[in-house]
Amino acid sequence: MFFKPEDAETRSIELLDELTGLVGSFEGGSVSGIITTDALSQAILQYSTIANALNSEVPAYYLAPTNSFSLKLLSKLTEKKDILLGRIYSMDDLLGALKTVKEDSLVFVSSFSILIDKSPEDMLALRRIVDDKNLMTVLSHNTLELNELDLTGEFRRLFMLPELFELLMVMRTNSYRGHYRLNLSIIKAPPEFIRNIGEHSIPIDSKAKLFLE
Repeated sequence: MFFKPEDAETRSIELLDELTGLVGSFEGGSVSGIITTDALSQAILQYSTIANALNSEVPAYYLAPTNSFSLKLLSKLTEKKDILLGRIYSMDDLLGALKTVKEDSLVFVSSFSILIDKSPEDMLALRRIVDDKNLMTVLSHNTLELNELDLTGEFRRLFMLPELFELLMVMRTNSYRGHYRLNLSIIKAPPEFIRNIGEHSIPIDSKAKLFLE
């Protein structure tokens, strides 16, 4: 089916306010694949994205194979707590969950790469649902084992079909003398931001200290 593209505003949110200038807003009908390499960067990504959605009146869903969500951490970024949580263990679980969420919603998936029974066909089915329901979907995975010399290969290993994603990024935090920075490897970005593909480092003192205090 063909359609004529329209230059119209669509509903969007920020993954992190600090990243808007690098990767833009996260629009409906898009999928981001994000690898984090430490617990702090995962927490910053997860709770900032969900808080931004709730503050923008966007329905938000959190899916994971573990009971690892903290309303206390979310409350550091927003007073709203009307997020819906779901437990998933396989791609069938994830696809079933995506079919039940509201249109124009944020769906944040944690520990995506340990879900069982993934296949290229499942990834295409996921992409179809995201497009049909205009979802803002983040597939994230936190890992301590990452081949920094072959990040493209790592995205293929962890997300199977990286070609289906609008944004592919690795996030890491480090600290020095009490100051924190978020180090980014942007592998793929929306067309308007391809100039930012590559390595970046941004200060995040205030955001990091929210989670560590």
